[in-house]
Amino acid sequence: MDKLVVFGPGLARIVMGLFYWVMAAGLAKDFRMVTGLMATKGVPAQAPLLAITILVWIVGGAMLVLGRGVVPAALILFVLTALVTPVIHNFWAAPPELAANEIQHFFKNVAILAGLVCIAATAAGASPAS
Repeated sequence: MDKLVVFGPGLARIVMGLFYWVMAAGLAKDFRMVTGLMATKGVPAQAPLLAITILVWIVGGAMLVLGRGVVPAALILFVLTALVTPVIHNFWAAPPELAANEIQHFFKNVAILAGLVCIAATAAGASPAS
């Protein structure tokens, strides 16, 4: 149990930071395709918003991995992920053949939001619940 308390928060930060780096790399690699998807979802100014998202995910992920500015990084990643999720993974409006995939992505992002809250709370000094 003591090892979990000692190593758990750092491991969570690193895994979450790496997740955002991998996602940012994928968005950058498929920039054109992602802006097209954003357009179909009614998102304005797709290219600038996607570029900002990639930058925030890279910087925020780095802050988590390095353990610097963890609370603001986790909260900014939380807000951006919370804004993007219902717009891009709107399973309620998806065609039936895509709905299951969108539900999976939507709730994966909800779990990520929970992880970001835990990371921020732990970094802010909250004691883990027993």
